Amino acid sequence: MAPLHPPARRAALAVSSVVAGLGLAVSSMGAASGAAAYLYVGGGGCSDTGAGTASVPFCTIAKAAKVAVAGQTVLVSSGTYTDEVFPWHSGTSGSPITFQPAAGATVTISGARHGFTISNQSWITVSGFTVRNSTSNAFYVYNATGIRLSGNTARASGQRVSGATAYGMYLNSMTNSVVTGNLVTDNSASGIYLTNGSTGNEITGNESSLNAYGYVRNAVGIDLRAPGNLVSGNRVHDNEDSGIQSYPGGDRNTIADNVSYHNKGFTTVKLSNCNAPSTGNTAGCITGDHGIDDYAVTGSTIVGNTVYDNVAAGINLEGVPSGTSSGFTFANNVAVDNAASCPNGAGGTVKCPRTRGNIRVDATSQLGTSLDYDLVYLSVSGGTMMVWGSTSYTSLAAFQTASRQESHALQVDPRWTSPSQGVFTLKAGSPAIDSANSGAPGEPAKDAAGLARVDDPATPNTGAGTRKYDDRGAYEYQP
Repeated sequence: MAPLHPPARRAALAVSSVVAGLGLAVSSMGAASGAAAYLYVGGGGCSDTGAGTASVPFCTIAKAAKVAVAGQTVLVSSGTYTDEVFPWHSGTSGSPITFQPAAGATVTISGARHGFTISNQSWITVSGFTVRNSTSNAFYVYNATGIRLSGNTARASGQRVSGATAYGMYLNSMTNSVVTGNLVTDNSASGIYLTNGSTGNEITGNESSLNAYGYVRNAVGIDLRAPGNLVSGNRVHDNEDSGIQSYPGGDRNTIADNVSYHNKGFTTVKLSNCNAPSTGNTAGCITGDHGIDDYAVTGSTIVGNTVYDNVAAGINLEGVPSGTSSGFTFANNVAVDNAASCPNGAGGTVKCPRTRGNIRVDATSQLGTSLDYDLVYLSVSGGTMMVWGSTSYTSLAAFQTASRQESHALQVDPRWTSPSQGVFTLKAGSPAIDSANSGAPGEPAKDAAGLARVDDPATPNTGAGTRKYDDRGAYEYQP
Protein backbone atom coordinates (compact mmCIF):
# COMPACT_ATOMS: atom_id res chain seq x y z
CA MET A 1 0.00 0.00 0.00
CA ALA A 2 1.23 3.48 -0.79
CA PRO A 3 1.91 5.83 2.12
CA LEU A 4 -1.18 7.66 3.27
CA HIS A 5 0.42 11.09 3.18
CA PRO A 6 3.49 10.99 0.89
CA PRO A 7 5.36 14.28 0.42
CA ALA A 8 7.89 15.00 -2.25
CA ARG A 9 11.07 12.96 -1.99
CA ARG A 10 14.29 14.59 -0.88
CA ALA A 11 17.21 14.93 -3.24
CA ALA A 12 19.43 11.88 -3.31
CA LEU A 13 22.46 14.12 -2.86
CA ALA A 14 21.42 14.77 0.75
CA VAL A 15 21.50 11.09 1.61
CA SER A 16 25.22 10.72 2.16
CA SER A 17 25.17 13.20 5.05
CA VAL A 18 22.37 11.27 6.76
CA VAL A 19 24.23 7.99 6.35
CA ALA A 20 27.36 9.52 7.82
CA GLY A 21 25.36 11.01 10.68
CA LEU A 22 24.11 7.55 11.58
CA GLY A 23 27.68 6.35 11.92
CA LEU A 24 27.59 4.20 8.78
CA ALA A 25 30.65 4.36 6.60
CA VAL A 26 29.50 4.96 3.05
CA SER A 27 32.70 3.53 1.61
CA SER A 28 32.06 0.17 3.33
CA MET A 29 28.51 -0.13 2.05
CA GLY A 30 29.12 -1.04 -1.55
CA ALA A 31 26.03 -2.79 -2.90
CA ALA A 32 26.19 -6.35 -4.18
CA SER A 33 27.54 -6.57 -7.69
CA GLY A 34 25.17 -4.96 -10.16
CA ALA A 35 22.81 -3.58 -7.50
CA ALA A 36 22.05 0.10 -7.03
CA ALA A 37 23.36 1.69 -3.83
CA TYR A 38 19.90 3.00 -2.88
CA LEU A 39 16.32 1.82 -3.16
CA TYR A 40 13.57 4.42 -2.79
CA VAL A 41 10.12 4.09 -1.24
CA GLY A 42 7.14 6.45 -1.31
CA GLY A 43 6.17 9.56 -3.18
CA GLY A 44 4.33 10.41 -6.36
CA GLY A 45 4.50 7.96 -9.25
CA CYS A 46 5.40 5.00 -7.02
CA SER A 47 5.02 1.42 -8.23
CA ASP A 48 5.80 -1.90 -6.58
CA THR A 49 6.37 -3.35 -10.07
CA GLY A 50 9.18 -0.90 -10.77
CA ALA A 51 12.83 -0.96 -9.75
CA GLY A 52 12.67 1.31 -6.70
CA THR A 53 14.56 4.16 -8.34
CA ALA A 54 14.35 7.80 -7.33
CA SER A 55 12.12 8.52 -10.34
CA VAL A 56 9.86 5.45 -9.87
CA PRO A 57 10.07 4.47 -6.20
CA PHE A 58 8.39 1.47 -4.61
CA CYS A 59 5.07 2.18 -2.92
CA THR A 60 5.72 -0.09 0.08
CA ILE A 61 8.67 -0.67 2.38
CA ALA A 62 7.79 -4.38 2.26
CA LYS A 63 8.57 -4.48 -1.47
CA ALA A 64 11.96 -2.87 -0.92
CA ALA A 65 12.65 -5.37 1.89
CA LYS A 66 11.93 -8.23 -0.50
CA VAL A 67 14.56 -7.15 -3.03
CA ALA A 68 17.22 -5.34 -0.96
CA VAL A 69 20.60 -7.07 -0.87
CA ALA A 70 23.91 -6.56 0.94
CA GLY A 71 25.18 -2.99 0.80
CA GLN A 72 21.89 -1.41 -0.26
CA THR A 73 20.18 1.36 1.68
CA VAL A 74 16.39 1.65 1.55
CA LEU A 75 15.35 5.31 1.79
CA VAL A 76 11.75 5.94 2.76
CA SER A 77 9.83 9.16 2.11
CA SER A 78 7.62 10.72 4.78
CA GLY A 79 4.29 9.11 5.36
CA THR A 80 2.32 6.55 7.32
CA TYR A 81 2.73 3.03 5.99
CA THR A 82 0.73 -0.03 6.95
CA ASP A 83 2.89 -2.89 5.63
CA GLU A 84 5.03 -5.24 7.71
CA VAL A 85 8.70 -5.00 6.74
CA PHE A 86 10.23 -8.46 6.35
CA PRO A 87 13.74 -8.51 4.78
CA TRP A 88 14.31 -11.48 2.47
CA HIS A 89 18.09 -11.27 2.35
CA SER A 90 21.04 -10.76 4.67
CA GLY A 91 23.73 -8.14 4.46
CA THR A 92 27.34 -8.77 5.42
CA SER A 93 29.48 -7.41 8.24
CA GLY A 94 31.03 -4.82 5.93
CA SER A 95 27.92 -4.22 3.83
CA PRO A 96 24.70 -4.37 5.84
CA ILE A 97 21.25 -3.81 4.41
CA THR A 98 20.03 -0.50 5.84
CA PHE A 99 16.50 0.84 6.25
CA GLN A 100 16.12 4.53 7.11
CA PRO A 101 13.97 7.57 6.36
CA ALA A 102 15.11 9.81 3.52
CA ALA A 103 16.81 13.02 4.56
CA GLY A 104 14.39 15.09 6.64
CA ALA A 105 11.60 12.51 6.35
CA THR A 106 9.33 11.29 9.15
CA VAL A 107 8.20 7.72 8.66
CA THR A 108 5.56 5.84 10.66
CA ILE A 109 4.43 2.24 10.31
CA SER A 110 1.00 1.88 11.88
CA GLY A 111 -1.34 -1.07 12.33
CA ALA A 112 0.87 -3.79 10.90
CA ARG A 113 1.29 -7.14 12.66
CA HIS A 114 4.96 -6.35 13.29
CA GLY A 115 6.55 -3.14 12.07
CA PHE A 116 9.78 -4.98 11.31
CA THR A 117 10.32 -8.74 11.33
CA ILE A 118 13.93 -9.84 10.92
CA SER A 119 13.91 -13.64 10.91
CA ASN A 120 16.85 -15.85 9.88
CA GLN A 121 18.54 -12.86 8.23
CA SER A 122 21.58 -10.97 9.52
CA TRP A 123 23.57 -7.74 9.18
CA ILE A 124 20.55 -5.49 8.88
CA THR A 125 20.24 -1.94 10.23
CA VAL A 126 16.93 -0.23 10.98
CA SER A 127 17.15 3.42 12.03
CA GLY A 128 14.75 6.28 12.58
CA PHE A 129 11.31 4.68 12.20
CA THR A 130 8.21 5.01 14.39
CA VAL A 131 6.20 1.82 14.75
CA ARG A 132 2.89 2.24 16.52
CA ASN A 133 -0.33 0.32 17.07
CA SER A 134 1.11 -2.95 15.78
CA THR A 135 -1.09 -5.94 16.53
CA SER A 136 1.97 -7.87 17.70
CA ASN A 137 5.51 -6.82 18.69
CA ALA A 138 6.65 -3.60 17.03
CA PHE A 139 10.10 -5.06 16.30
CA TYR A 140 10.60 -8.82 16.16
CA VAL A 141 14.05 -10.37 15.65
CA TYR A 142 14.67 -14.12 15.47
CA ASN A 143 17.86 -16.11 14.85
CA ALA A 144 19.89 -13.17 13.60
CA THR A 145 23.32 -11.62 14.13
CA GLY A 146 24.76 -8.19 13.35
CA ILE A 147 21.40 -6.42 13.74
CA ARG A 148 21.37 -2.72 14.58
CA LEU A 149 18.16 -1.06 15.79
CA SER A 150 18.83 2.62 16.45
CA GLY A 151 16.82 5.77 16.94
CA ASN A 152 13.45 4.09 16.47
CA THR A 153 10.21 4.49 18.42
CA ALA A 154 8.08 1.49 19.41
CA ARG A 155 4.77 2.69 20.81
CA ALA A 156 1.40 1.19 21.77
CA SER A 157 2.02 -2.36 20.55
CA GLY A 158 -0.77 -4.87 21.11
CA GLN A 159 -3.74 -4.46 23.42
CA ARG A 160 -4.01 -4.62 27.20
CA VAL A 161 -6.20 -7.69 27.00
CA SER A 162 -5.17 -11.26 27.79
CA GLY A 163 -4.04 -12.96 24.57
CA ALA A 164 -3.51 -9.69 22.68
CA THR A 165 -0.50 -8.12 24.43
CA ALA A 166 2.75 -7.33 22.62
CA TYR A 167 6.30 -6.19 23.33
CA GLY A 168 7.98 -3.10 21.97
CA MET A 169 11.05 -5.11 20.93
CA TYR A 170 11.08 -8.92 21.10
CA LEU A 171 14.64 -10.14 20.56
CA ASN A 172 14.79 -13.92 20.20
CA SER A 173 18.07 -15.78 19.53
CA MET A 174 19.71 -12.49 18.48
CA THR A 175 23.49 -12.35 18.82
CA ASN A 176 26.26 -9.75 18.55
CA SER A 177 23.82 -6.96 17.80
CA VAL A 178 23.16 -3.40 18.95
CA VAL A 179 19.92 -1.84 20.19
CA THR A 180 20.61 1.83 20.89
CA GLY A 181 18.88 5.17 21.24
CA ASN A 182 15.34 3.86 20.85
CA LEU A 183 12.18 5.07 22.60
CA VAL A 184 10.05 2.10 23.68
CA THR A 185 6.91 3.27 25.42
CA ASP A 186 3.28 2.56 26.23
CA ASN A 187 3.36 -1.03 24.99
CA SER A 188 1.07 -3.76 26.34
CA ALA A 189 3.93 -6.01 27.50
CA SER A 190 7.56 -5.37 28.47
CA GLY A 191 9.45 -2.76 26.48
CA ILE A 192 12.63 -4.60 25.42
CA TYR A 193 12.67 -8.38 25.84
CA LEU A 194 15.75 -10.59 25.27
CA THR A 195 15.25 -14.34 25.28
CA ASN A 196 16.26 -17.78 23.99
CA GLY A 197 20.04 -17.46 24.15
CA SER A 198 20.32 -13.91 22.80
CA THR A 199 23.92 -13.08 23.71
CA GLY A 200 26.77 -10.70 22.96
CA ASN A 201 24.33 -7.83 22.45
CA GLU A 202 24.59 -4.19 23.49
CA ILE A 203 21.38 -2.60 24.77
CA THR A 204 22.44 1.01 25.24
CA GLY A 205 20.99 4.49 25.55
CA ASN A 206 17.34 3.49 25.18
CA GLU A 207 14.34 4.89 27.04
CA SER A 208 11.74 2.31 28.07
CA SER A 209 8.74 3.66 29.94
CA LEU A 210 5.02 3.35 30.68
CA ASN A 211 4.82 -0.26 29.53
CA ALA A 212 1.92 -2.15 31.09
CA TYR A 213 -0.23 -5.23 30.60
CA GLY A 214 -3.10 -3.49 32.32
CA TYR A 215 -4.63 -6.62 33.84
CA VAL A 216 -1.60 -8.21 35.58
CA ARG A 217 1.43 -6.44 37.09
CA ASN A 218 4.11 -7.84 34.78
CA ALA A 219 5.50 -5.35 32.23
CA VAL A 220 9.20 -4.49 32.63
CA GLY A 221 11.26 -1.77 30.98
CA ILE A 222 14.08 -4.13 29.93
CA ASP A 223 13.55 -7.86 30.54
CA LEU A 224 16.63 -10.10 30.32
CA ARG A 225 16.00 -13.83 29.90
CA ALA A 226 19.27 -14.44 28.03
CA PRO A 227 22.97 -14.37 29.07
CA GLY A 228 26.11 -12.38 28.37
CA ASN A 229 24.73 -9.02 27.27
CA LEU A 230 25.65 -5.41 28.06
CA VAL A 231 22.78 -3.21 29.29
CA SER A 232 24.14 0.30 29.71
CA GLY A 233 23.07 3.94 29.75
CA ASN A 234 19.34 3.25 29.50
CA ARG A 235 16.55 5.21 31.21
CA VAL A 236 13.69 3.04 32.46
CA HIS A 237 10.79 4.55 34.39
CA ASP A 238 7.07 4.39 35.15
CA ASN A 239 6.76 0.77 34.07
CA GLU A 240 4.10 -1.49 35.51
CA ASP A 241 6.69 -3.83 37.09
CA SER A 242 10.48 -3.44 37.46
CA GLY A 243 12.69 -1.11 35.46
CA ILE A 244 15.27 -3.77 34.53
CA GLN A 245 15.08 -7.42 35.43
CA SER A 246 17.21 -10.54 34.92
CA TYR A 247 15.19 -13.74 35.22
CA PRO A 248 16.15 -17.40 34.66
CA GLY A 249 18.33 -17.59 31.58
CA GLY A 250 19.63 -14.05 32.14
CA ASP A 251 23.00 -14.95 33.66
CA ARG A 252 26.33 -13.11 33.28
CA ASN A 253 24.90 -9.81 32.13
CA THR A 254 26.54 -6.45 32.80
CA ILE A 255 24.05 -3.80 33.93
CA ALA A 256 25.88 -0.48 34.09
CA ASP A 257 25.16 3.27 34.15
CA ASN A 258 21.40 2.87 33.83
CA VAL A 259 18.83 5.17 35.43
CA SER A 260 15.83 3.30 36.82
CA TYR A 261 13.29 5.44 38.62
CA HIS A 262 9.64 5.74 39.57
CA ASN A 263 8.62 2.29 38.45
CA LYS A 264 5.62 2.85 40.62
CA GLY A 265 2.05 4.05 40.45
CA PHE A 266 -1.54 3.42 41.36
CA THR A 267 -4.32 2.00 39.26
CA THR A 268 -8.01 1.90 40.01
CA VAL A 269 -8.13 -1.49 38.28
CA LYS A 270 -7.52 -4.46 40.57
CA LEU A 271 -4.67 -6.20 38.76
CA SER A 272 -3.56 -9.76 39.26
CA ASN A 273 -0.28 -9.97 41.21
CA CYS A 274 -0.79 -6.48 42.58
CA ASN A 275 -1.18 -5.28 46.17
CA ALA A 276 -3.98 -3.02 47.34
CA PRO A 277 -2.92 -0.11 49.58
CA SER A 278 -2.80 -0.90 53.27
CA THR A 279 -5.78 1.42 53.71
CA GLY A 280 -7.86 -1.44 52.35
CA ASN A 281 -8.77 0.23 49.08
CA THR A 282 -9.66 -2.92 47.18
CA ALA A 283 -10.80 -0.93 44.16
CA GLY A 284 -7.21 -0.47 43.01
CA CYS A 285 -3.61 -1.40 43.66
CA ILE A 286 -0.03 -0.19 43.70
CA THR A 287 1.91 -0.96 40.53
CA GLY A 288 5.66 -1.05 39.94
CA ASP A 289 8.38 -3.14 41.53
CA HIS A 290 12.19 -2.96 41.69
CA GLY A 291 14.56 -0.57 39.99
CA ILE A 292 16.85 -3.49 39.07
CA ASP A 293 15.65 -7.00 39.87
CA ASP A 294 17.74 -10.18 39.66
CA TYR A 295 16.00 -13.48 40.31
CA ALA A 296 17.60 -16.95 40.16
CA VAL A 297 20.48 -15.78 37.97
CA THR A 298 24.25 -15.77 38.54
CA GLY A 299 27.48 -14.13 37.45
CA SER A 300 26.25 -10.60 36.73
CA THR A 301 27.64 -7.15 37.46
CA ILE A 302 25.49 -4.26 38.66
CA VAL A 303 27.70 -1.17 38.51
CA GLY A 304 27.27 2.60 38.39
CA ASN A 305 23.47 2.66 38.19
CA THR A 306 21.14 5.33 39.57
CA VAL A 307 18.04 3.83 41.19
CA TYR A 308 15.37 6.05 42.74
CA ASP A 309 11.84 5.92 44.12
CA ASN A 310 10.74 2.45 43.06
CA VAL A 311 7.99 0.52 44.84
CA ALA A 312 10.13 -2.38 46.07
CA ALA A 313 13.81 -2.88 46.94
CA GLY A 314 15.82 -0.62 44.62
CA ILE A 315 18.47 -3.16 43.60
CA ASN A 316 17.34 -6.68 44.37
CA LEU A 317 19.04 -10.10 44.26
CA GLU A 318 17.04 -13.14 45.25
CA GLY A 319 16.29 -16.74 44.43
CA VAL A 320 19.82 -18.03 43.79
CA PRO A 321 19.69 -21.76 44.62
CA SER A 322 20.91 -22.38 48.17
CA GLY A 323 24.60 -23.32 48.24
CA THR A 324 25.28 -21.77 44.83
CA SER A 325 27.69 -18.85 44.50
CA SER A 326 25.79 -15.94 43.01
CA GLY A 327 28.91 -14.48 41.40
CA PHE A 328 27.28 -11.05 41.66
CA THR A 329 29.16 -7.77 42.03
CA PHE A 330 27.44 -4.55 43.11
CA ALA A 331 29.57 -1.39 42.96
CA ASN A 332 29.34 2.37 42.47
CA ASN A 333 25.54 2.43 42.43
CA VAL A 334 23.42 5.21 43.91
CA ALA A 335 20.13 4.01 45.41
CA VAL A 336 17.79 6.48 47.09
CA ASP A 337 14.28 6.37 48.57
CA ASN A 338 13.32 2.97 47.25
CA ALA A 339 10.30 1.29 48.88
CA ALA A 340 10.03 4.41 51.03
CA SER A 341 6.42 5.43 50.33
CA CYS A 342 3.72 4.50 47.87
CA PRO A 343 0.53 6.17 46.56
CA ASN A 344 -2.79 5.25 48.13
CA GLY A 345 -4.96 6.34 45.23
CA ALA A 346 -6.45 9.24 47.15
CA GLY A 347 -3.61 11.73 46.92
CA GLY A 348 -1.82 10.43 50.00
CA THR A 349 0.84 7.83 50.68
CA VAL A 350 1.03 4.46 52.43
CA LYS A 351 3.76 2.00 53.32
CA CYS A 352 4.97 0.16 50.23
CA PRO A 353 3.57 -3.37 50.04
CA ARG A 354 6.50 -5.46 48.83
CA THR A 355 10.23 -5.93 49.57
CA ARG A 356 12.16 -3.17 51.34
CA GLY A 357 15.51 -1.44 51.11
CA ASN A 358 17.67 0.48 48.70
CA ILE A 359 19.69 -2.71 48.18
CA ARG A 360 18.47 -6.20 49.10
CA VAL A 361 20.17 -9.61 48.96
CA ASP A 362 17.99 -12.48 50.17
CA ALA A 363 19.04 -15.41 52.36
CA THR A 364 19.93 -17.85 49.56
CA SER A 365 21.82 -15.28 47.46
CA GLN A 366 24.53 -14.09 49.86
CA LEU A 367 27.16 -16.65 48.92
CA GLY A 368 29.57 -15.18 46.37
CA THR A 369 27.93 -11.73 46.40
CA SER A 370 30.19 -8.68 46.70
CA LEU A 371 28.99 -5.15 47.50
CA ASP A 372 31.14 -2.03 47.79
CA TYR A 373 31.36 1.66 46.86
CA ASP A 374 27.59 2.09 46.67
CA LEU A 375 25.83 5.22 47.93
CA VAL A 376 22.47 4.81 49.69
CA TYR A 377 20.11 7.32 51.25
CA LEU A 378 16.61 7.79 52.61
CA SER A 379 15.19 11.30 52.71
CA VAL A 380 12.58 10.27 55.29
CA SER A 381 13.19 8.54 58.59
CA GLY A 382 11.97 5.13 59.63
CA GLY A 383 12.56 3.31 56.33
CA THR A 384 14.71 0.30 55.50
CA MET A 385 18.14 1.14 54.17
CA MET A 386 19.50 -2.33 53.37
CA VAL A 387 18.46 -5.97 53.58
CA TRP A 388 20.96 -8.81 54.03
CA GLY A 389 19.44 -12.24 54.20
CA SER A 390 16.31 -12.11 56.32
CA THR A 391 17.40 -9.05 58.31
CA SER A 392 16.53 -5.45 57.53
CA TYR A 393 18.77 -2.55 58.55
CA THR A 394 17.77 1.05 58.99
CA SER A 395 21.34 2.31 58.62
CA LEU A 396 24.30 1.52 56.42
CA ALA A 397 26.55 1.25 59.49
CA ALA A 398 24.45 -1.56 60.97
CA PHE A 399 24.46 -3.36 57.64
CA GLN A 400 28.25 -3.03 57.32
CA THR A 401 28.80 -4.52 60.77
CA ALA A 402 26.50 -7.47 60.19
CA SER A 403 27.41 -8.31 56.59
CA ARG A 404 31.06 -7.22 56.36
CA GLN A 405 30.14 -5.74 52.99
CA GLU A 406 30.20 -2.16 51.65
CA SER A 407 33.33 -1.04 53.51
CA HIS A 408 33.59 2.01 51.21
CA ALA A 409 29.87 2.74 50.93
CA LEU A 410 28.26 6.07 51.83
CA GLN A 411 24.96 6.89 53.47
CA VAL A 412 24.40 10.47 52.35
CA ASP A 413 22.30 12.63 50.04
CA PRO A 414 23.82 12.36 46.53
CA ARG A 415 22.73 15.92 45.70
CA TRP A 416 21.06 15.30 42.36
CA THR A 417 20.00 18.23 40.19
CA SER A 418 16.24 17.54 40.24
CA PRO A 419 15.18 13.96 40.96
CA SER A 420 11.47 14.84 40.97
CA GLN A 421 11.91 15.91 37.34
CA GLY A 422 14.00 12.88 36.42
CA VAL A 423 17.26 14.83 36.31
CA PHE A 424 19.95 12.82 38.09
CA THR A 425 23.10 14.73 37.20
CA LEU A 426 25.24 15.67 40.20
CA LYS A 427 25.46 19.11 41.76
CA ALA A 428 28.80 20.58 42.76
CA GLY A 429 29.91 19.19 46.10
CA SER A 430 28.06 15.89 45.72
CA PRO A 431 29.69 13.09 47.76
CA ALA A 432 29.32 10.86 44.70
CA ILE A 433 31.96 12.90 42.86
CA ASP A 434 35.46 11.40 42.53
CA SER A 435 34.68 8.60 44.99
CA ALA A 436 33.93 5.47 42.90
CA ASN A 437 36.06 2.42 42.17
CA SER A 438 37.10 2.57 38.53
CA GLY A 439 38.48 -0.96 38.90
CA ALA A 440 35.07 -2.47 39.62
CA PRO A 441 34.11 -5.12 37.04
CA GLY A 442 32.14 -3.55 34.22
CA GLU A 443 32.77 0.07 35.26
CA PRO A 444 32.41 2.05 32.00
CA ALA A 445 34.96 4.60 30.87
CA LYS A 446 32.05 6.90 29.96
CA ASP A 447 28.86 7.77 31.80
CA ALA A 448 25.23 7.33 30.79
CA ALA A 449 25.39 10.47 28.66
CA GLY A 450 28.48 9.24 26.82
CA LEU A 451 30.76 11.69 28.60
CA ALA A 452 34.25 10.68 29.66
CA ARG A 453 35.22 10.37 33.31
CA VAL A 454 36.76 13.62 34.50
CA ASP A 455 38.57 14.73 37.63
CA ASP A 456 36.83 17.55 39.50
CA PRO A 457 39.64 19.79 40.78
CA ALA A 458 37.45 20.98 43.66
CA THR A 459 36.94 17.46 45.05
CA PRO A 460 39.61 15.25 46.65
CA ASN A 461 39.96 11.90 44.91
CA THR A 462 38.77 9.21 47.31
CA GLY A 463 38.02 6.51 44.77
CA ALA A 464 40.00 3.44 43.80
CA GLY A 465 41.39 1.82 40.67
CA THR A 466 43.37 3.36 37.83
CA ARG A 467 41.11 6.41 37.81
CA LYS A 468 40.45 7.49 41.38
CA TYR A 469 38.06 10.18 40.18
CA ASP A 470 35.14 8.21 38.71
CA ASP A 471 31.78 9.26 40.13
CA ARG A 472 29.18 6.99 41.68
CA GLY A 473 25.90 6.57 39.85
CA ALA A 474 25.04 6.90 36.19
CA TYR A 475 26.31 10.44 35.52
CA GLU A 476 29.78 11.93 35.74
CA TYR A 477 29.91 15.45 37.15
CA GLN A 478 31.34 17.84 34.56
CA PRO A 479 33.12 20.67 36.38
